[in-house]
Amino acid sequence: MTTLHIKLPRCVHITLLSLLSFFSICGGSTELVSNPPPMTRVRCVELERQALMRIKAAFTDPHGNLSSWTGQDCCSSWAGVACSNITGQVEKLDLSFASLTGDLSSSLTDLKYLTYLDLSYNDFQNKTIPEFIGSMESLTYLDMSCSLFGGVIPRQLGNLRNLVELRLDYAGCLSIYLISELSWVSSLSSLERLEIARVNLSLASQHWLQSVNMLPNLKSLVIHRCKLAYLPQTLPFVNFSSLTYLDLSFNKFNSLIPTWLSNTSSLEDIVIEHSGLISRIPSLAFENMCNLQEIWFTDNLLDGGLAELVDALADCSNSSIQVLDLRNNKLRDYLPNSLGRLRNLNHLYVSSNSLLGSIPASIGNLTKLRVLGICDNQWQGVMRDAHLSNLVNLTFLSIGSSNKSLVLDFSADWYPPFNLSYLYIFDCQIGASFPAWIESQTNLNVLTLSKTGVSGVLPNWIWKLSTQLENLDLSHNKLHGNLPEMLMITGRFGQVDLGNNLFEGTVPRLGLSNISTLSLKNNRLSGVMPSDMFDQQPSHLRYLDLSGNMLSGNIPTKLNTMEALMYLDFSSNNLSGEVPETLCLLPSLVWLKLSNNSLSGEPCNSVTAFDWLTSIDLGENNFSGNIPKWRGDSLEEIRLHGNFFKGSLPAELCSLPNLHVLDMARNKLSGQIPSCFGKMTGFRKSLSNFYGQLRSLYQIEMELNVKGSDLIFDTNLPLLNLIDLSGNELSGQIPEQITNLSYLNCLNLSGNKINGHIPDNMGLLLHLESLDLSNNALDGHIPTSLASITFLSKLNLSHNNLSGQIPSQYQFLTFDPSIYEGNPGLWGLPLPKMCNPHKSDKNSSDDSDFWEKMTCIVSEKMMLWTSIVLGFIFGFWAVCGTLAVKKSWRDAYFRFLGI
Repeated sequence: MTTLHIKLPRCVHITLLSLLSFFSICGGSTELVSNPPPMTRVRCVELERQALMRIKAAFTDPHGNLSSWTGQDCCSSWAGVACSNITGQVEKLDLSFASLTGDLSSSLTDLKYLTYLDLSYNDFQNKTIPEFIGSMESLTYLDMSCSLFGGVIPRQLGNLRNLVELRLDYAGCLSIYLISELSWVSSLSSLERLEIARVNLSLASQHWLQSVNMLPNLKSLVIHRCKLAYLPQTLPFVNFSSLTYLDLSFNKFNSLIPTWLSNTSSLEDIVIEHSGLISRIPSLAFENMCNLQEIWFTDNLLDGGLAELVDALADCSNSSIQVLDLRNNKLRDYLPNSLGRLRNLNHLYVSSNSLLGSIPASIGNLTKLRVLGICDNQWQGVMRDAHLSNLVNLTFLSIGSSNKSLVLDFSADWYPPFNLSYLYIFDCQIGASFPAWIESQTNLNVLTLSKTGVSGVLPNWIWKLSTQLENLDLSHNKLHGNLPEMLMITGRFGQVDLGNNLFEGTVPRLGLSNISTLSLKNNRLSGVMPSDMFDQQPSHLRYLDLSGNMLSGNIPTKLNTMEALMYLDFSSNNLSGEVPETLCLLPSLVWLKLSNNSLSGEPCNSVTAFDWLTSIDLGENNFSGNIPKWRGDSLEEIRLHGNFFKGSLPAELCSLPNLHVLDMARNKLSGQIPSCFGKMTGFRKSLSNFYGQLRSLYQIEMELNVKGSDLIFDTNLPLLNLIDLSGNELSGQIPEQITNLSYLNCLNLSGNKINGHIPDNMGLLLHLESLDLSNNALDGHIPTSLASITFLSKLNLSHNNLSGQIPSQYQFLTFDPSIYEGNPGLWGLPLPKMCNPHKSDKNSSDDSDFWEKMTCIVSEKMMLWTSIVLGFIFGFWAVCGTLAVKKSWRDAYFRFLGI
């Protein structure tokens, strides 16, 4: 055998050796080289190793993520460094998530062959991006996401003409980067992927698209949460010939869908969510877009119908559209029959709109459909099982009609061709019987049948099915019977809602380790709660609502495992005894509601401070003792209405910085209102509640007396600023300092023994809507400053000792006279007494009384004569004026008189 020796360049020689090794491993043969020499690793270039050491020295590395940067060979084991296997030169530097701080060394420019640079998720402490990065012309990938640079992006970045991908994604960090202009982007002629997220581009709103439109090779464009306020409707020319992915979500366009989209025929995915898109969806914008696969327009203000969009997509001979997601808009009109022509559609989501009419039968042609979400619209008519009988791939089904006019007429023996993982049915008429076809859905993770009118006893198989569910919601129906001895569902954070039904019997034991949310409210459950109800390890229970039942006995005391519990509602039962101290000391408790029971004692009296508690409602019980001196920066609402608390109001209430609802009405409190009430900061600002999402998710609510009526407040509770101390035995005067609470909505001090004057500067309560000072011993005049409270719509000053003239400005002209009764010294409109009713002292020599009486007499006579004259004028012109103007009436009138 002869060996062939050929002298080749080193790079080619190594390539051939690699191929020979491959053939040898694969069992092939070659006669080029019989015994190739072993491969040797190429070591890094010494100049680049030194440059890397200088780069490391400029950083502060608190977690030691660059501790491997030691030794001579930077290519073998230095974290984040990758070299060419051929030349040994550094080609890739990945410092992402290294938690580095300090400076970015200019030694980076010594890495002449660096093509990949990732600086994301470090902290450059608001320093400006160095201009020298613009000289690293070999870069093809640059990621500075959440690198916490500041200032303005240098225009020198436009010199990176080989850059293929640029990422500035600040969505995962707290900082928001500001970019004043994007014109430098237009020079990145090789750019294929541009991602900018949570970067403030508001100053670049007018010209951002023109700059981006200059990139002929751009395939993916993401400008997400950037405060863009302008979306041009037309372009002089469209250069997006290669664009396949477009994401402009979470901006502030407030504009139409642009028609230039139709010129981006290569576009496959378009995502513009939560960006203020308005008006109809024009068909012109989607003509010639036959490559389009996904449309995501959720959470906008689009109205009109879907016919133009669906018809434009269906006109493609082979429509490729797979996802059509238009949730949470204002779409109306009908769902077109042409929808059935979108044969590749696998995701249709149009929930939370105002679509009307019947659901077209053509939906059954969408055999590839996996997700069908059409709930929360205004559907009418009947949807039959035939609509769904061909949807063999369906895994997600959500149906509902906000006007409750949709009937689901599924035959009793129907056996679906699909096996759902998620089933949501809301506000539909599905008949009295529980749907038998659900038993066949063996893959269910979530089952919701809420407000569907089903009644009767639940079939036993539902409890067997529940052991595989993560969420079970059968609320707001007419289901009855006993619950199983133990409720169990799978999943670490499972949810069970059986509220607002007619379930009877006792509270079941709970597999609390698998349940995070449980609602059994407004049923007919009775008896005592199991003493070991909370005695299981570990527990992930966060939300527990047993309100509105007939439970009796004591609250269980074993609460040691409830460290995750945030919301607890036992209100409107027949519970008695004292509140366990272990309940008050739960470390994660945010909301505690025990109102409308027969609980007694001094609740949570041993608590010195609440860590997270934001609302506590202990109203309508038999609690007694002094008001607890609670502390806690999170406390926002305290309701102790209708108990037997005594003593004075503790000054510690004034130190609660976010308190904005204080209801202690109908107790036995005495003493004066502390003057420090005027320094309560929670009543002096408009709160942005930290737990607003929790309130909405869990339907948290509180009943309060506002404007004389008992009202339920839920998500709007953070907007209310209320003090209700009525029905106690408070005395003294209204503190002048209380007028500092400028954002106060409602102040109720009625039914106490408060005396003195109403503060003259009461008008500083600019946002006051309801003021009740009735049944006290207030004297003096009504301050005219009250008329400047333009929000005031409810006022009650009855049964005091007020005197003088009633203010006659603004809303005082509209109040009912009954709010002044029991104050014999008041006079003026709207009372019939137009003058001061008090007579002067007989021994007084002052002439002022004489002139006051004369003024009163003249005033009353003037009002009498004014009313007579006005009556005559209006009566005269109503008759004579009409006769003078209308000739036919005048002739008829004279004929009647015989003239």
